[in-house]
Amino acid sequence: MSGRQKAATPRPPRLRRAIIALVTGLTLPLGVPATASASWTTADHPATTAVSSGTLTITETGFPALATTYTTAALSTTAPLTLTNTGSIPAPYVLRLAADDTPLSRATDVHVWLVPTRASCTAGATTSGSAATWTTVAALTGTLAPAATAVYCVRTSLTQAQRFALAGGRTAATAVVTATQGAWTSTARSSATQTVADTVTPGATTKVSETDDSITIAWTAPSDSSAITGYRVYRGSALVATVPASQRQFTDTGLNVSTYYAYTVRAVGSTAGAVSPESPGVLHATGWLTTTSAYSIRNVASQRCVVGASGSTVAGEDLVDTACAVRSDQLWKFVVDGSYLKISPLSSAALFWDSPSTRNAILRTTSNISAQKWEVVPIAPGSGTFLLRNRNDLCMDAAASPALRVTECTSSTAQQFTLHKGA
Repeated sequence: MSGRQKAATPRPPRLRRAIIALVTGLTLPLGVPATASASWTTADHPATTAVSSGTLTITETGFPALATTYTTAALSTTAPLTLTNTGSIPAPYVLRLAADDTPLSRATDVHVWLVPTRASCTAGATTSGSAATWTTVAALTGTLAPAATAVYCVRTSLTQAQRFALAGGRTAATAVVTATQGAWTSTARSSATQTVADTVTPGATTKVSETDDSITIAWTAPSDSSAITGYRVYRGSALVATVPASQRQFTDTGLNVSTYYAYTVRAVGSTAGAVSPESPGVLHATGWLTTTSAYSIRNVASQRCVVGASGSTVAGEDLVDTACAVRSDQLWKFVVDGSYLKISPLSSAALFWDSPSTRNAILRTTSNISAQKWEVVPIAPGSGTFLLRNRNDLCMDAAASPALRVTECTSSTAQQFTLHKGA
């Protein structure tokens, strides 16, 4: 009886396939600009794809050409953005354009449309599709066969009004394309910086001259003045003048004595709404009071003006404050008396500020006494507010408004006054 040998047990095919999969596993090359790839080998009997092995790689070129500086003469830029499938399998992709959330990003008009070739994307090409901005442009999708390309024409632009308003603006835009196949992805990205030339903002103002109630200022034209038709002059936040482009000087009148005012200037363009950023703000001061002008004297606390109770014409009448108006009985002149000043109503040059022992403020005829000798003391340089202090070191005070008195000087607002030229 012959013996039978036991057949050898074959090696399971599953183990062999696992070894192959391990050897041909995923590779991801690094350090290649705007390119990424993935390669793999599928199982012998894949359930959801017919691809057995391959590489997924997508590249992007051209986006950096959108870097630009917008000027009056260059309000748009156009460049082709090319996507290429350099892998060996189809590449479904998503292209996203975006930028930093800045005023320029939110204002820039962005058009993106497919073109047959890079040569079709020119500055004169007609746009297609709806406009967006860098912050609202929609994602673009498609599928590229191996070695295929897709060319998108990208145009960004500003209006002339936006160019003025956004002078000095900046944004960093990005293009990111991602191809996906199963669990694997390939991503490429690039960037472009866009700015707006700050060449339409006027130079800071300089003071040409001043008087006790006026300031004359001047400024330099911006380097890009081709589209400028005029200038707006602001005192603080108030628009005080609009002048033609040929006039780069302005005299501001009706100001308070020895007071700082801040001035800025904006250029105005020929297009509706085209207004530049403001020039750097500069403080300029009016001059000191003169003995030839007459002034209204307004209390800071009450915002009422000094007047004689009987019309500033009667000796012995009280000084009071009342609602400010354009009236001669509210105007006062300063008369030099040695190192002091006498204060006299415009309506009666023979009367002067005085105060009896009761400290009531009154008008009297001239006398060589300390109560009629006054100093105008600035609260601070250029503040435009003053203490009116007599030689007895007592200050005019409106705390008991409408009556005026002289009291110990405290620099309270009831003792602070402004001077405004009236004649």
